[in-house]
Amino acid sequence: MGLSAREAAKAAGKAVTTITRAIENGKLSAHRTSSGGFDIDPAELFRVFPKSSSETPPELQNATHRETPENKALQREVELLREALADAKQERDRWRDMADRLALAPPAPAPMPSLWQRLFGK
Repeated sequence: MGLSAREAAKAAGKAVTTITRAIENGKLSAHRTSSGGFDIDPAELFRVFPKSSSETPPELQNATHRETPENKALQREVELLREALADAKQERDRWRDMADRLALAPPAPAPMPSLWQRLFGK
């Protein structure tokens, strides 16, 4: 079962006229009910009018700040990954410095003149 235009407007945080206009323009697909209203699939509604990422779903509001063993393990894993990333960045910087020093090496000395050139001064 889908949402009515009013329910869809409330769920999307839009005006009812915005929802019906989107249906009439073909941006939002919906089916007509026998009473003349609209039946809108929630997935279709949120495809056209995405939920704000700042809104936390009600089922997650209480779960986000719970101290569970799983959360502690995940936090520890995040810490370890951050430490590994910092180590990798230091190693990268060390290799980059070494490459820069090698790139700035003094030019090779000019080749020594041959015996023939030394004897006859050419």
